[in-house]
Amino acid sequence: MPYLIVEYRFDPPLTDENLRMGFEALKPCLEVRNIRRLRSWLAEDRRRMICEYHATDVQTVRDAYQMAKIPYMSLWPGQLFEFGPPDPAHVPT
Repeated sequence: MPYLIVEYRFDPPLTDENLRMGFEALKPCLEVRNIRRLRSWLAEDRRRMICEYHATDVQTVRDAYQMAKIPYMSLWPGQLFEFGPPDPAHVPT
């Protein structure tokens, strides 16, 4: 199953309440399509967010977002690659 990335922009910044409501609206739309959310990254200023999914294809994720009425900036398939474990000297403490 491919990785699908969804990017968002928020102006004004995303509130906790809007984040909660968005995930509640999206959850059943993802479940019915067997889309698995892997992780989400929210910028510290709360103006950008990226969500990563495993899904059959881009259209399946697009359909889930349309059904939930959740706007997004872009949606694209990606490949996961890693260079190995992080260097402890570069990990914030």
